Amino acid sequence: MSSVFQITVQEPSGSRSVVVEVVPGRRVTIGRLPGNNLAIVWDREVSREHAVAEVCGQDLKVSCLASTRNPIIYHDEPVREALIRSGQKFQIGQTQFLYEAPIEELVAGALEETSGIEEIDFDAKDARQFNYENIAQQMSLLRDLPDMISSAKTDIELAQQLCKLLITAIPQAQAVAVGVYEKDAIAVLKNFSDAPSQPVKPQVMRVETRDEYEGRFMPSRRLLGRAFAHSNATVHIWSGGGNSGDFTMADNLDWAFCVPVPGEACAGWCLYVSGQGAKSGAMITKEDLEPEVRFTQLLTQFISSIRQVRVLQEKHTQMSSFFSPKVIENLTGSADVLAPSERDISVLVCDVRGFSRKSEKYKDDLLYLLSCVREALSVMTDGILQFDGAIADFQGDAALGFWGWPTTLAEGAIPACLAAIAIQDEFLHPERHAGRLDGFTVGIGVAHGRAIAGQIGTANQAKIGVFGPVVNQGSRIEGLTRHFGVSICLDERAAEFARKLPPDKARVRRLARVRPKGMDTSITVSQLLPPAIAMTMGNQNRASIERNLEQLDANNVSDEHIQDFETVLDMIIAGNWDAALPLLYSLPEEEPKEFLIKQMDRYDNKVPANWDGSFSMAEK
Repeated sequence: MSSVFQITVQEPSGSRSVVVEVVPGRRVTIGRLPGNNLAIVWDREVSREHAVAEVCGQDLKVSCLASTRNPIIYHDEPVREALIRSGQKFQIGQTQFLYEAPIEELVAGALEETSGIEEIDFDAKDARQFNYENIAQQMSLLRDLPDMISSAKTDIELAQQLCKLLITAIPQAQAVAVGVYEKDAIAVLKNFSDAPSQPVKPQVMRVETRDEYEGRFMPSRRLLGRAFAHSNATVHIWSGGGNSGDFTMADNLDWAFCVPVPGEACAGWCLYVSGQGAKSGAMITKEDLEPEVRFTQLLTQFISSIRQVRVLQEKHTQMSSFFSPKVIENLTGSADVLAPSERDISVLVCDVRGFSRKSEKYKDDLLYLLSCVREALSVMTDGILQFDGAIADFQGDAALGFWGWPTTLAEGAIPACLAAIAIQDEFLHPERHAGRLDGFTVGIGVAHGRAIAGQIGTANQAKIGVFGPVVNQGSRIEGLTRHFGVSICLDERAAEFARKLPPDKARVRRLARVRPKGMDTSITVSQLLPPAIAMTMGNQNRASIERNLEQLDANNVSDEHIQDFETVLDMIIAGNWDAALPLLYSLPEEEPKEFLIKQMDRYDNKVPANWDGSFSMAEK
C-alpha cells in the first residue's frame, strides 16, 4: 500500500508504467502534451489536455475538460467526472490508471466511517455475473419493464411504478424510493459532509412503504451523495447512533442502499431501498444484502437501456422530418457532431409560386388551402431528404435545405441539383398529388460556398441551421428565377458541379451575367434543366419542331437550343450586340430570351460605355 497519494499509469502494451505523486490541494493535469503532469504521449485517444485530477479527502476526483471528446471509463461506464477510491482503476482512451491513498489515511477514514455505520460499495460490472435469488419472480417483473416505461406519460408516473416494482421484488424491503435530481442538487449531495444543513430538493421523489411501516420515510442525503459521488451502488448498515439525516434513521430500519441509474437518458435518477435485519433474523451483513443490491443494479441497467432506446427513437422521429436516415446516422455517431463548423456548403432555397391566386380561389375553404400548402412543403422536404440534405428552415411557403454537413460531400452541389430536379418534376405533375399542387409553380435557387453549419442560436434557443453569405446568395438566385421565367437557377460554383452530371440526369445552360440589386459583385446565373424529352417523331428535325412552338418548357429545350442560346449570350457579354441581336430574335420564344431582349432594350440596344458584361438588376 502506498505511503503517499499516487496515480500509477499503465501503457496499453504493458511495457512500462509511470507513477505520479498527487499532492492534496494541487491539480494534476492529464493529457497527451509533454507539459502535462501525467503526459500520456503514447495514446492517440487521449486529448492534448484531457482531464484534471485532485485529492478530495481520501478519494481522487477526476474531471474531463470541457473541450475533451472521449469520456473517462469508470466501472465500465463512460462518465465526464468520477470520484475514485483508493485501489480503484479508471481508464482514458486505451490507458489505465490506478489510484492509491496513503495507508494511514485509509485507517483514519475507516475508523471514522465505522463509527456507527458501515459503508459498502458494489461494482456494477459484477451484477451481470451474479446468481440471483427469487429469479423467477424478479425476471417476471423485468419482463414487464419495457411496457411500464413506454406507458408512463411522465417521470413522476414512471417513478411511482418503479417503486411498486421494487417493493414487490425485494421482500425484506420496508421502504423504497425513486428520486430524480438536477446537477446542482447532486453537487450538494456529493459534498453533504461539508454542508449538511444545505437543503437538497429533488425534481421527482416517489416513496412506497409496507403497510406495517409507521412514520415518514426519508432517504439519507449522505447515502445519496456517496452513491452519486462514486457512480456506484452504495450500502449503509448501521447499529445505532448518528444524527438525523446522516442515515435513514428509524427504529425499524437498520440498512439501506442506493443505486444510481447509469446513462445520459437517466441522468440524476437513483433507486433507494431500506429495510431491517437479515432473512435469518440475525444481524445484517454484506452477503445478506448482495442479492437485493445485484438485482437493483440489474434493474437500473435495464431502465437505462430502455430509456436510452426510447430517447433515441423520439429524437429519430423528430429528426426524420428534417434529416435523411444517412444524415441522422452521422448525427448520432458523435457527441460533439452538432457543434458549428465552417465548411463548403450547398444551399437550396425553394419557394412556392401561385399561392395568392389559390388563396383567393379557396378563401372559403381554408382547411383545403392549408392541405395544399402542406403538400407543396412536403414535396420540397421529400426532395431534399431524398438526396440526403438537411432542412434548415421553413418560412411561410418556402424551405431552406443544405448539404455538406455533418459530413463533407465530395460531390459538392450535385445532390442539391438532383433534389431541385426532383422537386421541379413533382410540381410539373400535380396529378400525382390529388390536384393539391394545381396552380402552384416553384422557384428554386442553388448556391455553393463557405458557410457555418450545425447547432446555431442562443444559449436559450438553438436549432440546426446554416449561416453565411452563401445562404443570402441562394435566396437571391432563387429570386432571379422570376426574372428569367425558369424554375431552377444556379450560381457559378453550383453550375460547375451540375455540368458533371450526365445528360440523362440534368443539363445546364448559362442565362446571363447579372449584378443583383444591392450587390456590387457580378455573378453568372445558369439554368438547371431536366433531361431532354425523348424523340418520338421519327427523323424529323427536332430544332425545326421547337422553333414552331410558341413557348418552350424546361423539358422541350433541346441541346442544340442550349448551344445557340449560349453562343448569343457570349456575344452579348463580349459587347458584340449588333451581331447578337439578329441571332437572339431568331431563337424560339421563351422567357430567358425575353429577359435578354428587355435588358438590352434598357440601353436602346447600344453597348453602355462602362459595359463589363453584366446587367445590373433594378429589382430583387
